[in-house]
Amino acid sequence: MNPSNQKSAARFQAALNRRTFLTSAGVGFGAAALSTLLTDESVAFGANDLDQNELGLPHHKAKIKRVIFLCMAGGPSHLETFDYKPELERLDGKPMPESFTQGQPIAQLRGKALKCQRPLTKFRPHGKSGLLFSDYLKHQSKLADDICIVKSMVTEQINHDPAHTFMNTGTAISGRPSMGSWNNYVLGSECQD
Repeated sequence: MNPSNQKSAARFQAALNRRTFLTSAGVGFGAAALSTLLTDESVAFGANDLDQNELGLPHHKAKIKRVIFLCMAGGPSHLETFDYKPELERLDGKPMPESFTQGQPIAQLRGKALKCQRPLTKFRPHGKSGLLFSDYLKHQSKLADDICIVKSMVTEQINHDPAHTFMNTGTAISGRPSMGSWNNYVLGSECQD
């Protein structure tokens, strides 16, 4: 091989070296990132002058300021917090009615005696609304007229993971926008991602 070709090959190899490339391109990457950040900031500073539609925000003004959404996987049961079921008091210790489990894929429970259990705490009405809270929630019960509790959400999913996915997205199949995505859509977000 010709010595000049060897020098060319060595220079070419050095140029392909990842470390060399990143060293020489680092300033360029930083400048590109900075220009993107400054562009977003300039839009944010002028946001008061722009129509909401120009910013890509919802076409209507949000009536709420913030949402606190608690998805407490492994948290306390709804039956021990906000969702009083008087029928469980009546059925305590008795076999679970077959109509509750009929057609459900509960292979792990087949052949076992399923019994109903009453709530482990007392429920009492609170606030002007008379919202029922368990005795476990003494501090939260003081906010009865200031909070919203959704108790109409149901699912046919009996296993936890598909039920959580259904609760957050409206379907048991993964990959759909979650509750948080919809909250960001309604309230708008300063974040690009």
